[in-house]
Amino acid sequence: MQSDIFQGPRARRLLQIAVLATLYVVSGWLGLELAFFQENATLIWPPTGFSLAALILVGPRLWPGVLIGAFTLNTINGSAPVPAFTIAVGNTLEAVVGAFVMVRGFDFRPTLERVRDVLALVIVGGVFASAISATIGVASVWWSGGVRAADIETVWLIWWRGDLGGAVIVTPLALLLRSGTPEWAILLRHREFWIVSAVLLASSLLAFRGVAAPAWEPDMLQVAFGCMIWAGVRLGPRGALLISSSAIAIGAIQTARGLGPFVGVDPHASIGLLWTYAMQIGTVALILAAAVNQRDVAERQRREEQDERQRIERKQLLSQERERIMREMHDGIGGQLVSVLSMVQRGQASDEDVAEALRRTLDDMRLMIDSMEGSNADLSELLGRLRARLTPMLRRNGLGLRWDVDEVPALAALEPEQSLHCLRIVQEAIANVVQHAQASNVGVRVSSPDADPDAIAIEIQDDGIGFAAHPIHQGRGVRNMRARAEALGAELRIEQTHPGRRIRLLVSTQGVAALGRGSRDRF
Repeated sequence: MQSDIFQGPRARRLLQIAVLATLYVVSGWLGLELAFFQENATLIWPPTGFSLAALILVGPRLWPGVLIGAFTLNTINGSAPVPAFTIAVGNTLEAVVGAFVMVRGFDFRPTLERVRDVLALVIVGGVFASAISATIGVASVWWSGGVRAADIETVWLIWWRGDLGGAVIVTPLALLLRSGTPEWAILLRHREFWIVSAVLLASSLLAFRGVAAPAWEPDMLQVAFGCMIWAGVRLGPRGALLISSSAIAIGAIQTARGLGPFVGVDPHASIGLLWTYAMQIGTVALILAAAVNQRDVAERQRREEQDERQRIERKQLLSQERERIMREMHDGIGGQLVSVLSMVQRGQASDEDVAEALRRTLDDMRLMIDSMEGSNADLSELLGRLRARLTPMLRRNGLGLRWDVDEVPALAALEPEQSLHCLRIVQEAIANVVQHAQASNVGVRVSSPDADPDAIAIEIQDDGIGFAAHPIHQGRGVRNMRARAEALGAELRIEQTHPGRRIRLLVSTQGVAALGRGSRDRF
């Protein structure tokens, strides 16, 4: 039973707390090596970064690790038990409040791939949460007599800057070690990463070479900033973080040794300049990397959504085209074949009747094939092909054909289905002439009306008996023609003439464009 204590979630939590407390003590001891003014206040306070990262990644249940680690470190550093505990409470509240507000209030993502995540880390985890630790810590040190009242403002500012530096510099390192982009293997194989690292190393060492350095050496800081910008734009969050952390580490170590452009008579001014340099490099690199990554993600999503829309559109067009072909085959070719089959089964069809029906079936099939080339041929060319299909049939029925085509505009917006509507209307009109008009001649004229130069008028005129013997306005063929004209956005007129009758179809560019593909759903 006792072995169960060392197994399961409870044991894992105790282990995590112990690891965090140990990490707090070790990183705090290293951080105190960079103390400039007072032994409890330093430029960068690494424990803040590790504590904040641990509570973000694992959860607030690790707060005892922060409390134990902070109390132990302060005790080792010579603080009395009460001030050490009070300071530890401030450090714990800093991590708990910062992590809670970032995760719950700002939907913080530890990959730092969004600008809002970097800003939340800097503003909430750094500026706001660090003020909690600095206020409680300085108050405790002052109460215990460790700092004079005149120095409270200076110590608070350095303390706050140190915790802010830990949050901005160390927290991203801890977060991106676990998850982030690009993958470490890819980043370390990237030649550009090593080139930028070499330039940064050389420029930073020259910039922080010594107190009596040549005037041009501080200008090397500008090269370091250039490396930050390059890393942020090109190397992703992890690459930008490694480059910026290297620059900050070199600057902090050299300044602590009394070297570089930030070293002066006043240590407060030195720490202020170094801190500003570190914050600028760290935040600029991370914000740039997040902005570029966010832009790339948005661009990928846009392309994926566009590809998906195109895929859906292609699928819909394919389905619509399949339905169109099936409908035309059913109504045209299918109807012809069913009629022939019925005649043959009843024994009412002669060889010539069967041959004629099969010819009409072939004409229908060829008509469909011609209409499918509508995107590559204008209406005049398609009507010319229809003439070639219809001429033999008219000749067999003893009808003369007069075909006049003027120069007319090409309707570029005409879709295959709309082309087929035009051809079917002409075909149906001529079929009515053959079957009912008792005519000797039929004429087809294609022209562009003076009133609308962008339109095409198609007129089918015969010299037959007109409406007297056959009420064409009530026939199924005319209903089909009217439905097709409506689907085209065109105007269809059927008029009595002397002799015969005239069917006039007016197809306009505006009508075709207004309906577009919607005509598929209207017939």
